[in-house]
Amino acid sequence: MNKRDAVYDQIMDRFLSVKIRFGERLLVKALCTELVVSRQPIMAALTRLEADGFVHIIPQVGCVVVNPGRSEIADFFMMFERMMGLLTELAATRRTEEQLEALKQLNRQMLAIDLSGQTVAEEYGSLIRYFYQTIQAMAHASLLDKHQLNNINMAYFFINQTVGFKKAMNDSVQVHQEIIDAIAMQTPTRARMIAEAYISGITRTIAGVFRTGRSL
Repeated sequence: MNKRDAVYDQIMDRFLSVKIRFGERLLVKALCTELVVSRQPIMAALTRLEADGFVHIIPQVGCVVVNPGRSEIADFFMMFERMMGLLTELAATRRTEEQLEALKQLNRQMLAIDLSGQTVAEEYGSLIRYFYQTIQAMAHASLLDKHQLNNINMAYFFINQTVGFKKAMNDSVQVHQEIIDAIAMQTPTRARMIAEAYISGITRTIAGVFRTGRSL
């Protein structure tokens, strides 16, 4: 991994762990000091983050983290739901036995998480990202790979910024098992419908935060 990619990943980790918040201004000098790198890889990473939809670079102002409203987040999750549904449908017809076993192992790891632990959200969040990345790999749809990986990161970011993964975890392991069963049985329509219904439920949970006016 080159320095630019490494710096991008380090900043992305800060987005996904909520060390960076909606609407926050990112200071290049501070990032250079924190990550012990020069200005060039920081600017390259921020430019890439802008292309990925995480920040706005505003002339004479600087770099500001996106601060989406309810309708923007709802629109994103509608797209994410349909894309993930398509990939899950493809996965049910194209998966290998090795990939299926990897998916089962990830769900077993989620079941084993200590829900009373201090790092439960981080552990769960990391595993669920791998879970959906594995489904993406199962689909064997190379033209969708790059875009959907960014979508998974964006979904993770939005969930952590709004409701947090503890709330999004409700019934998730059971739903994931249903997805695994549908993929194992190679029933693509059922696999797609379960995946879409699960993501739709997360969208409704996030929408509830906006309706009640609770602080994000």
